[in-house]
Amino acid sequence: MSDKGDAEDIVCPEITMKYTGLAIREFLMALGVGSPYEFYKCFKKVKPDTSYKNIAYYFYLLKRAGLIEPVFTVRSSRGGIDKTMYRIVPGKEEDLGWLHPQQLFYPETRYGARKYWKRKKTI
Repeated sequence: MSDKGDAEDIVCPEITMKYTGLAIREFLMALGVGSPYEFYKCFKKVKPDTSYKNIAYYFYLLKRAGLIEPVFTVRSSRGGIDKTMYRIVPGKEEDLGWLHPQQLFYPETRYGARKYWKRKKTI
C-alpha cells in the first residue's frame, strides 16, 4: 500500500458510458461489488469533471430506487469513514431507472435546467 492510501489498489474495468447511472451499472456488472469511491476514481478517467458528491448522490438514488443494495462494509484502517460495498439487485440489470435515476423521484428534472425554468415562469 502506498502513502496515498488504497487508491492505487482499485481495479478499474473499462467504462464506456458517460451517463452516470449507466456507467455505475457497467462498473458493478464488471466487478460484482464496488463502492462509490472506487467508481469515482474509475469514472474520473471517462468524465474528468465529475465530483465525488455527484457520484455519492447517484449511489443514494440507485439504492433508494431498489436498483442496488449494500452487501457489506469495509472498516477504515485509518479511523475514517467505513466503505460500503454495493451490488446490483438481481433482476434489475435492465431496469430503465439506470438511465435517469433522478427522474424516478423528481420528474421535473426530465426537462433540463433551461426548459424547467422556462416552464416554471409560465406556471
